[in-house]
Amino acid sequence: MKDIKLEKELFRKLINILDKEYDAYIKMRDLFQEKKDLLKKAKSDDLGVLDNKILAHNDAIVKLNNARKAIAKELVSPDADMSRFISLAEEFQPDFIEPLKDRKVKICNILNELVLLNNQNVELIKHGIVITNKMLETIVNAFAPQGSIYNGAGKTTDTHDLNMWTINEEV
Repeated sequence: MKDIKLEKELFRKLINILDKEYDAYIKMRDLFQEKKDLLKKAKSDDLGVLDNKILAHNDAIVKLNNARKAIAKELVSPDADMSRFISLAEEFQPDFIEPLKDRKVKICNILNELVLLNNQNVELIKHGIVITNKMLETIVNAFAPQGSIYNGAGKTTDTHDLNMWTINEEV
């Protein structure tokens, strides 16, 4: 870090990108919330469209992350985290300490919300799979031949007894 004007400009760019990242995370949170609502209402037709929006938005977030890494590379190293940026600002650009701390808190909070919503969506999907499997079992059982559950005396038997009865009759 040799040129103070260059340093200030890099910190300004960094804060600008962090603001864009935060806005992108807010939009992703809204999409995750919309997905949660669709999962609760069992509107599977709309889920595909929404998942495509989420994937496209994720690509935009990746581009912002790459832009932040490029600035980080110029400041310190490409894998620098917010704490490193703050300590660098403390050392060279004290005017940017508070703005960086504010962005760190905001981004950490929104990321926690995203993780929570994503976990809830996963659980809703798992529950939907369980319900779907039970419905399919009910449908299959409704169309299964009913004669196969009677024994030789015409009485109903458990399917486990049916297998044993068949073996007894063959012996």
